[in-house]
Amino acid sequence: MKIKMNDILITGLALFAIFFGAGNLIFPPYLGVLSGQDWWKAIGGFLTSDPFFPILGVLVTIYLGGQADDLGKRIHPKFGLVLAGIAILLIGPLFSVPRTGATTHEIFIQSLWPQIPIWVTSLIFFGLTAYLALNPSKVIDNIGKYLTPAILLIILILVITIWLNPSPTLGRNHLEHPFAYGFKEGYQTMDALGASLMASIVMNDLKNRGYQKGAHQIKAGTLVGIVAFILLALVYLALAYAGANVSTAFSFNDGRTDVFNGMVTIILGNGGQLLMGICVALACLTTAIGLTSACSNFFHDASNGRWSYQVICLICVTVEFIISLIGTQQIIVIASSVLNVIYPIVMILILLSVFDRWITYDLTYTGGVIAAGSVGLVQVLANHAPSAVQELVQPLADWTYHLPLSHLGLEWLTPAIGLALMASAFSYFNQRLQY
Repeated sequence: MKIKMNDILITGLALFAIFFGAGNLIFPPYLGVLSGQDWWKAIGGFLTSDPFFPILGVLVTIYLGGQADDLGKRIHPKFGLVLAGIAILLIGPLFSVPRTGATTHEIFIQSLWPQIPIWVTSLIFFGLTAYLALNPSKVIDNIGKYLTPAILLIILILVITIWLNPSPTLGRNHLEHPFAYGFKEGYQTMDALGASLMASIVMNDLKNRGYQKGAHQIKAGTLVGIVAFILLALVYLALAYAGANVSTAFSFNDGRTDVFNGMVTIILGNGGQLLMGICVALACLTTAIGLTSACSNFFHDASNGRWSYQVICLICVTVEFIISLIGTQQIIVIASSVLNVIYPIVMILILLSVFDRWITYDLTYTGGVIAAGSVGLVQVLANHAPSAVQELVQPLADWTYHLPLSHLGLEWLTPAIGLALMASAFSYFNQRLQY
């Protein structure tokens, strides 16, 4: 079957729109402000963790079969399902969706009506989320079709304005390792966690367009991924560059939403900030509805219908409302601890899955996952555990920061590959002994 470029572009744009959540907008400008003249290093790290790993995750999942639980299934049939469940909780009610409510308040409501408390915004926001998730309507889908182009148009105007009037001097770099900082900042988008879920959407779309053979699906899926990657990279590069150009106007202690609001106001004025705020608020609402619905459907299906979609949906919205009240910055701080453990696990699974056809032993995956997760866990415990535990694990945590590639934020990679190889050798010799 001949690959049609029209199919590739349409599906690629759809994948881009799914990954391009409104909440992701606040990270690249913040990196530009912190890294100043070295903004390209910081955004280089960010682009490696997002969109490179998420798109790679989509492609390897398509290669593995295109189902949400395919990533990790070689460790155990249930492991892929558990991993998918954890991912949907993190990108749903625990972190991503609460952040959409908090971001709406801080970018839109707070700039116009600073006297309105966040609980009022969140109550209205998640009330609408619950109503529309329980009563699916094409209205919200139609709104969503226009929001992404509108936001992209504002970003384009913002970047053109910067290009025509660039800052004569960029701020200094405040980061010791800008690439590593940018790499771990990319964790906060949580896009890699949803890669396997997005792969099933892409696979279904390609099947509906007539791509039934595996070889055609993989080829078409690769081209779709390239389109989405290029678009995401261009948007994030543009936002980081814009942030770097206003870096002298902010301090190291300014929050991500403060930086985003201030940047848009400096470049486009109050009118531009208002327009961006409205678009971001509506885009956050569509994202919240979509992810809440996806989470509810996932656990309804996983329970074989024993758990009611409506009950799960209401529980999700309640949790989202409560967590949103702590604000965007605090959600990001709490999420970083969890993501520092789970993200390396997902990334090593994606990397190993690239070579799936040549990996003989399932234990190879187990070894890689244990090592990658352990490095992240030790670092998190050293920073956030009770003092007695911190003292115990601190020497080990300090050691991880001296591992190869730690200056790139990839200190987990060498132990993961090493233990994966050791697990492969153990499986090989154990098999030989049995014969």
